[in-house]
Amino acid sequence: MPARIFIFFVIISCFLVRVAAAAGVPVTAFTGASVINESGTAFESGSTIIIRDGKIVAIGRSGAVTIPAGARTVPLNGRYVVPGLVNSHVHLATLAVPAQARAYLRRELYSGVTMVRDMAGDVRLLAELQREAAADEIVAPDIYYASLFAGPSFFVDPRSHDASRGIEPGKAPWMQAISPETDLRLAVARAKGTGATAIKLYADLPAPLVTAITAEAHRQSLLVWSHAAIFPARPSEIVEAGVDVMSHADFIGFESITPFPQSFQQARRTDLSAWKLTPAVSSVLSKMKSRGLILDATVDVGFRDPIPTWPASVAVQLAREAHKRGIPISAGTDDDADWKDPNSALLAEIERLVHDVGMTNAEALRAATVVGARTVGEQATLAAGHAANFVVLGADPLQDIRNLRNVILVVKHGIEHQRSAYEPATSAPTASNAGHSFRHQPGTYTRRAAPERQWSAESPLS
Repeated sequence: MPARIFIFFVIISCFLVRVAAAAGVPVTAFTGASVINESGTAFESGSTIIIRDGKIVAIGRSGAVTIPAGARTVPLNGRYVVPGLVNSHVHLATLAVPAQARAYLRRELYSGVTMVRDMAGDVRLLAELQREAAADEIVAPDIYYASLFAGPSFFVDPRSHDASRGIEPGKAPWMQAISPETDLRLAVARAKGTGATAIKLYADLPAPLVTAITAEAHRQSLLVWSHAAIFPARPSEIVEAGVDVMSHADFIGFESITPFPQSFQQARRTDLSAWKLTPAVSSVLSKMKSRGLILDATVDVGFRDPIPTWPASVAVQLAREAHKRGIPISAGTDDDADWKDPNSALLAEIERLVHDVGMTNAEALRAATVVGARTVGEQATLAAGHAANFVVLGADPLQDIRNLRNVILVVKHGIEHQRSAYEPATSAPTASNAGHSFRHQPGTYTRRAAPERQWSAESPLS
């Protein structure tokens, strides 16, 4: 940034701080911190961050930022400040259990996560959680969620029943069965009316429908988040359709599978244990790069829940190849909460990006902040005018990525959350009603008892 422009912004920032102080609005100055720079590659020591009304109004070296009279001061000498983390793949409400969702969100926030992207669930709960988080009525990251589209044959899956209890499967506005006869303008409008940020394309959709849905969603200003293969739509066809984010690195590997699975159920029975990189898969990756698609890789899930026929090495290799080609990768967990762990599973995912995928510490941090925010059309940056969402660490994560676990303080919307005040849940609230999330791995999904009506269609996956 040219020096004159930088000086101009510092002057304006200081002016705004003085106006805020004069108006009696509380102002907080975090002083003495090492704050990560704009490129995310180094820390600038001796920095000050001034926040007012949930936003950063000034940030810079302490000598360049004037602390207004009466401001509350929080010394952060010896601490490191990074933007709030983004978990780009969660499932909060496959089966709507409010207490469990709030406990999960609380753990995310105290782990440094200030934004999550929910990838399919019961919007009746998600919308309320989103409102509560936005208003800071609960300790939780900000929430962005999708409405799910899939082919009619998918809706024998019991998870789709759980996410729309009380409504015939496939007919809820947030969980719609789509066929060639569907009025896509109406279907997308119904999805948008739920408050969703995006359409999630899940399974059992042919390529022409994927293309048509994507075009209509974009016309109505919605993003499109997709599995990297939708069966029978291939990864190459998902890329050509123009979606915004593709989830699950291992799904890209299906491009080279012959015969190609014609449904999600067939894909789950496919053995990838002998999979190898082919020119067809390399072509998919090249097109993803040229189109600027984001890969939500979900690498750690294969280690967390290993399955012999879908080895974790497939996701690792494909994420590594994507990274080598410069494809932006976000960090998401796709996890069912492990209540024995007091930390977000996102931290393990970030560590996988370094130790298995080959990212530098700075690149992995960028994946969990800047790129993650892009998946929902937002920004994660420490700059004047942006939300005061940041994490204060006790050690430098650019030296050791595991230092992201050394959380001292999380600031979200300018509100301070001391990690020392966190009391982690040791078991899932109302766990007897907990179901499996809309995770992508093969295996057996057993619907657990729920008080509401269960539809008669039985899943072949159970």
